[in-house]
Amino acid sequence: MQQKSTQEMPDFIIRSTLGVSLSVILLMIPFSIISIIQDRYLIATLIMLMLLACGTNVWLGCKDQYHNKINLLGILVTAITAAISLYQLEVIASYWSLLLVIALYLILPLKQAWIVNIVFVSVIVPIAWHVLEQGIVLRFFSVLIGTSLFAFTSTHEIYKQYYLLKEQSITDNLTGLYNRSTLQSSLENALHQSDRSNTDMAILMIDIDHFKTINDQFGHDVGDTVLKKTGAFLKQSFRASDSVFRIGGEEFMALIYNSDKTDAIRVAEKLRKEFLQLPLISGHTISISIGVASLQAEMDWKQWMKLGDENLYKAKDNGRNQVVS
Repeated sequence: MQQKSTQEMPDFIIRSTLGVSLSVILLMIPFSIISIIQDRYLIATLIMLMLLACGTNVWLGCKDQYHNKINLLGILVTAITAAISLYQLEVIASYWSLLLVIALYLILPLKQAWIVNIVFVSVIVPIAWHVLEQGIVLRFFSVLIGTSLFAFTSTHEIYKQYYLLKEQSITDNLTGLYNRSTLQSSLENALHQSDRSNTDMAILMIDIDHFKTINDQFGHDVGDTVLKKTGAFLKQSFRASDSVFRIGGEEFMALIYNSDKTDAIRVAEKLRKEFLQLPLISGHTISISIGVASLQAEMDWKQWMKLGDENLYKAKDNGRNQVVS
């Protein structure tokens, strides 16, 4: 079964980038003016470029957008500014390096931030060693490394919790299959892919027969066990490119890629026969009914699901334990 990626760019990066960019604008405008007054035109120019990148980020952030290349360019300009400032102004400019390290983890993906952090430290430490007194440079180095480690550790935990919650939000707790939260987007993505590449698609609407009777006769604990085992069975029965959802109660849906009507019926029949052999309840055979719906031209995702539901209802009305397409 397909594993949906939850490792995409976290939503909070857009908001934190917006916040950092606004903060940089407020902090650095006075320093750009001071640099001009003090005839430090190179630093003033670099600060202006930094402000331009931050202004672009604010504009993108207000539209809920993120541009990684702009952030990398802004970080590069900021790192150069920090290095030149440290070289020219020595100890009074050393503090900016600490803020930059923290900002890395707030505006870049974690892996990128860690790599850029290492590169920046590798460049800034030799400069500090050259211009700062020995006692100061050792403290500077210790605080810079400590800040880097603290920033990485805390951000890593934030990412970890984010991806965990993201995974939980799209997963059905009982069966381990996908829940309805990504159903529409998955079907719409399949529609777009079919349009682009002329790929056949099909869905299987699957329902456990007489499930209410199972609950009434054996209890809800046994019913839950049946659902769990059904989820495990469905998860291992489909290809990595396919997606399986629990859409409610005892009803499931499988989205199968690159499968025409004939292929989908074959898959459904194989599924139905194998399900009959599952030892779900000792001494009892449990069956499933399946409605097959192949994607047709001009269909939207709701019409596609409706066709699958209609065929599922026909399968149940015709006596259950069968496939209808």
